[in-house]
Amino acid sequence: MIAIGIVGGVGPSAGIDLASKVFSHTKANRDQDHINLFLTSCPSLIPDRTEYLLNGGKDPAPGLEKCIAYLAQCGATAVGVSCNTAHAPQIMGRVKVPEGVKLLNMIRETSTFVSKVFGPEAKVGLLATLGTIRCNVYDKYFDSIIKPDEEVARAVHQAIYDKEYGIKACSGVTDKAREVVSSAVDHLKGKGCNVVILGCTELPLVFNGKRSYNGTDLVDPTEILAIALIRETEPEKLALDSEILCKLDGHKNPC
Repeated sequence: MIAIGIVGGVGPSAGIDLASKVFSHTKANRDQDHINLFLTSCPSLIPDRTEYLLNGGKDPAPGLEKCIAYLAQCGATAVGVSCNTAHAPQIMGRVKVPEGVKLLNMIRETSTFVSKVFGPEAKVGLLATLGTIRCNVYDKYFDSIIKPDEEVARAVHQAIYDKEYGIKACSGVTDKAREVVSSAVDHLKGKGCNVVILGCTELPLVFNGKRSYNGTDLVDPTEILAIALIRETEPEKLALDSEILCKLDGHKNPC
């Protein structure tokens, strides 16, 4: 059996979002046309990644490993983790993957996409958790990546984590979180960015599927990982919308 596995619970809405994007990019006329998919959502097994990286909190690697092993037992052959910060080498570099399972790297897939679509001249910015920002999770994959000023980075982190208005804490994106993240995109635009990576799986939820904001292209690593998971399992079922096809064609054709 060929199947996709998703490690969710990091956060829970991000795992659902990744599964939804796998479904939306799959050619299917009936239920049975979809690719087999297994999703774990076990936040009790996976401590917060930023807390571990920056403050010496509990180690999330063993829990990630358990979830991947469980997905393998279910029959998953390609696995994606719906968390950017979890891809820090200090975490993911210690996770053992069962034989016969390919663990896709969301950050590598995103860098490949950005390079192919926007080219070497693109000025790429990054919004993410403080863990991703400070541990340089994206830096090794880019010749240059522009990060927000410290005050803006902290505000974005709060928009993700705050217990009253943060995206992780609320069932929907609050107006305050939306305002903070949108302003942060404009902040990076002011630093010369024409492309901004939404490098936390909660951040694309702010823009509800939109691929640009105020003239700045937005890159959703969750969507890119979903496409990569389909390509790794049943590539003939990959259905890309006209906007992505146009971008992958190097903007040669009108969108």
